[in-house]
Amino acid sequence: MKILFFIGTLRSGGKERRLIELLSHLKQNTDYEMLVVLRQNHIDYPAFERLDIPYKMLTENYKKKDIRLPFRFLKICSEYRPDIIHTWGSMPAFVSIIATILLRIPHINSQITDAPPTIKSLNISNFINKINFRFSDIILSNSMSGLNSYKPPKFKSRVIYNGVNLMRFKNLPDQEEIRKKHNISTPFGVIMVGSFSNNKDFDLFVNIANTITVKRKDISFICVGDGTHLKRIKEKAKENQNIIFTGRIIDVEALVNACDIGVLFSPNGEGLSNAIIEYMALGKPVIANDSGGTNEIVKHGINGFLVTDIQPGEIAELVELLINNTEKRNAMGTAGRQFVEERLTVDRMGKEFINLYHDILTWTKQNQRRIKNVNKSVNLA
Repeated sequence: MKILFFIGTLRSGGKERRLIELLSHLKQNTDYEMLVVLRQNHIDYPAFERLDIPYKMLTENYKKKDIRLPFRFLKICSEYRPDIIHTWGSMPAFVSIIATILLRIPHINSQITDAPPTIKSLNISNFINKINFRFSDIILSNSMSGLNSYKPPKFKSRVIYNGVNLMRFKNLPDQEEIRKKHNISTPFGVIMVGSFSNNKDFDLFVNIANTITVKRKDISFICVGDGTHLKRIKEKAKENQNIIFTGRIIDVEALVNACDIGVLFSPNGEGLSNAIIEYMALGKPVIANDSGGTNEIVKHGINGFLVTDIQPGEIAELVELLINNTEKRNAMGTAGRQFVEERLTVDRMGKEFINLYHDILTWTKQNQRRIKNVNKSVNLA
């Protein structure tokens, strides 16, 4: 089987890490021939280089409105002749349409990775989504909430949850060593990992930190990531010594492991957050918005707390509840770890993708034989 994977870049991000995990699983467990096509030469994952999977650039000088992109992709597909095209993102799905039609290659579309509460029907993005769904054979989401938000045709729609490689969390550096590295001097740490963008509410995180640190100084609040709002959030938090900004770092797992609670505030709705899965895999209780696909993995009061339209002071009370109650904090962390081990491993995710690839290839071959038989009947007539 030959599979062509098409994604914008391999910069640090949720769907990018998911693809790396999948490629690693396929490399270890199948004899598939694979090719990765990138829109831009931006690779943040050394693990991808180690996989030694060939890759090509769609263009050296990418321009968003370059009408030649679909024809460049068609050329790559014509030369490689994959059995399946698997796209990751709205743009790759759109660019691949001409190739999938002309070359009659089955198309798996994994563009649904979030679950916004509302989608404007009259905008260009939604129009492109509708076209993408029309010309995809299978549309994948990483959450049921994602399908409910975007509403692709049901007969084409599937859900495959994210999977995490638990080996990543073995043999991590000593917690005290990591705490010193990141200037965490307090007994407790609360961490939020994400981009400083409109999709992540670091303002709320800082407000919670300010609410708590007015009365106690034994908790550090660690902000991990970068983005367009980083400078503004830093300015907002500059008077609070208990708020730490790390920027983009490579030892995220080790830092989460050295903290006590993982939080993620996503007002626009996550699909299935890798950050939350990693919190759970490392045995940390989670506090997050009750929106999108988060409530499909975070069970309120069991492995974390889900919050909806409540004030920073009320969320601060949940943070203090967990900090003050070691037994409850550990029990929630253990429940989260068990959930990941049972339902969110990379092995489980990988097997579901392998089954899907075989199903769609079998279906395609059967359909081709059916068409040949019809043509024979027509000729005989």
